[in-house]
Amino acid sequence: MAYEIVMPQLSDSMEEGTLVSWKVKVGDSVKQGDVIAEVESDKAIMEVQSFKAGTVEALTLSEGESAAVGTVIARIAVDTKIGEKKLEAEEKEAMRIPEEHLNALESVTLVPNNTRLKPSSPDLTGTPVEEKMIASGTASPKAKALAAKYGMDIEKLQEDKKLPKPAHTIDIRKFYESRYFTKKALRVLSEYDLSTDLFEKGRKYSESDIVNYIKTYNIPLPQKLSSMQKNIIATVTAAAQKPVYHIYDHMDSRLLNAYADDKYTLTFWLIKLFSEAMMQHEVFRTTLGSNGMQVWPNASLSVAMANEYALYMPVFKACDTMSMETLYETLKRFKVSVKEGRILSEEMKGSTFAISNLGMTGIERFDAMINGNDCGVAAIGAEKEEKISVTLTLDHRIVNGWQGAAFMQTLKTLAEDPLFFKESE
Repeated sequence: MAYEIVMPQLSDSMEEGTLVSWKVKVGDSVKQGDVIAEVESDKAIMEVQSFKAGTVEALTLSEGESAAVGTVIARIAVDTKIGEKKLEAEEKEAMRIPEEHLNALESVTLVPNNTRLKPSSPDLTGTPVEEKMIASGTASPKAKALAAKYGMDIEKLQEDKKLPKPAHTIDIRKFYESRYFTKKALRVLSEYDLSTDLFEKGRKYSESDIVNYIKTYNIPLPQKLSSMQKNIIATVTAAAQKPVYHIYDHMDSRLLNAYADDKYTLTFWLIKLFSEAMMQHEVFRTTLGSNGMQVWPNASLSVAMANEYALYMPVFKACDTMSMETLYETLKRFKVSVKEGRILSEEMKGSTFAISNLGMTGIERFDAMINGNDCGVAAIGAEKEEKISVTLTLDHRIVNGWQGAAFMQTLKTLAEDPLFFKESE
């Protein structure tokens, strides 16, 4: 009997995962709880375990490949040892022009990107290219506008049964593309995410025309988005939909600099400062869910950290309860995990507020985007004349302007309070 291991759903937003590495091979014996693979999703790399003992019968996904949640990625023979099977891994998406495209022999006059190709022959209907036909006929307003752009007579085409009644934009687009581009040409355009609008009507474009355009202007083949990139896009898109506002101010940096050292860095003290302010303002420990507002008892703060390839938001959970040493060790551990790109999904959940510090880059002020379900984020800029800029981006559904201003005042007061720093030691 074969036990199937599927691509796990590691978060609510996860639709697919990427197999980073296999820890076993076909024919290996595994025990219950053994790690068999590492999977990347939601900006994290997670370990996948086998919950049954047996022999690896098949690995159905190659390293670097992606699969939808629920897809079988491995089979474990539970009762008997199954012989090793040969796996057929999919080839990685080519980052070059396909061989069959390069063999195309026809040529075309080329122009820079975003510049249309000039027609070398009359329009197929004999109408001069510059002349715009009247987009009459039965069609939606958008379809008529698109037809006018392409110089198409909807009424005539509908009489000739070449367009349906009523016609929509998709009908106009399909007719235009089939009229001026071969199927192979359209396939190449699709592979390279190129618009047919780059080419003037007036002739029919072949595969070789498009390939020569691509080769001449060195147009790259789009790379498939990783699970991490998809998650970042989804997070940023969701953040852009929130009704936010900004509060701009500065806080004194003298005590922060005085207490910061190689061990207890500026980031360390910023976490201490913000967690204390969050405990004084419960609205900054609040999230908005489907059942209403939820106020959390402790300050859980996410901090933006990045490596060469990606941005992560590890969460310092209940950091108001952490001792100096515990906070130091947690920060140290997260820094190593981020550098190696091995943050776990669970380590980036549970925050209500976030901080993003770009001060070390010399950026004086910037706006940060709210992470996940957080009520807000603080963007920390560079120090200037013993002051650090702070920009609060707040979700107006949770935090009103008065509450945001009060929180900012608390931050400024704490930054200037020697007792706060001494008691924290």
